[in-house]
Amino acid sequence: MDDILTPSTLTLQRERTLFVITLVISCLIWLVCVVTIFPIIGFAIGGFVMWFLHGLLIGRIKSEAVKLDANQTPGLSQVFSELCSRLNLARVPDLYLMQSGGMLNAFATRFCARDFVVLYSDILEAYGADSGEIKFLLGHEIGHIRSRHIQKTVLLLPGLFLPLLGSAYNRACESSCDRYGAFASQDAAASVRAMMILSGGKQAGRNLLAEAFSNQHHTSRGFFVSFHELLSSYPTMSKRVSDLLDLQKGQKTSKPPRNPFAYFFGIFVPGARFGAIGILICFYVFFITLTSVALPLVERVKHKAEIEAKKAQKELDLRRGDEEAGSPEPATSPK
Repeated sequence: MDDILTPSTLTLQRERTLFVITLVISCLIWLVCVVTIFPIIGFAIGGFVMWFLHGLLIGRIKSEAVKLDANQTPGLSQVFSELCSRLNLARVPDLYLMQSGGMLNAFATRFCARDFVVLYSDILEAYGADSGEIKFLLGHEIGHIRSRHIQKTVLLLPGLFLPLLGSAYNRACESSCDRYGAFASQDAAASVRAMMILSGGKQAGRNLLAEAFSNQHHTSRGFFVSFHELLSSYPTMSKRVSDLLDLQKGQKTSKPPRNPFAYFFGIFVPGARFGAIGILICFYVFFITLTSVALPLVERVKHKAEIEAKKAQKELDLRRGDEEAGSPEPATSPK
């Protein structure tokens, strides 16, 4: 794996390109908000709501999840520290284990300048504490922290809600983090197996054929598959397995074409990845922004129309007065 990946090549060029595009658009939107003043108030309110809700999540993690350290899980904590060092992460994040009712997942987050990595308990049971699979998953989450994806989200927030662009950038970030995971694992087969377990379950996933699953990404290219890909903030599981297999073989990542009609319908769907609450906040901010910009324009147009109407009425009154002054008096009949 070292022959294929190096720390300088873990982040995909596609992610870098989409970051620049999203950054430029976001900065322009932020500039409009600052100049017009009122939209920035909407974003500030929305940001506070999201910060508060995120604080509740961190409170739940700290009080409900088990913090994994050298006392609780010395082996896993040592593996985690070694992976952070391997991926050049100076400060080791807090590692927690949370019961999730059977879900196979993990996530990284940040709050008040402190990074957190949370493992769902079933994923740890499925992978094992010292396996190549758990190293892949931990490396993936460390990749998010190492790439500062969480901090960038705040700056890129306006652009991330744009159709197609926001989801494309998020997918590129996830693909880059899969490369971080593969580099951390140093076991190509284990990296692929980790994704197969996420896709097919902790029992059956180990025995499923990765090549056959990868082929689904190349053979299922209809409208709805393409539309689903464009709307998703994550690469499809079959694509992620396909990319890891290409990486294992030292090949360039394949990109089968999408149905072109999916792009047309995709431009009408916001690119948010923040769930229902995030989308509601997005529309709230959009409504505040629209009304703060539109209402003054409507009032300005209405005021201008009233002035024009008064001016026209005044000219009409003057014209009638001139006509009445210049008309001859009617002749009187002789008696």
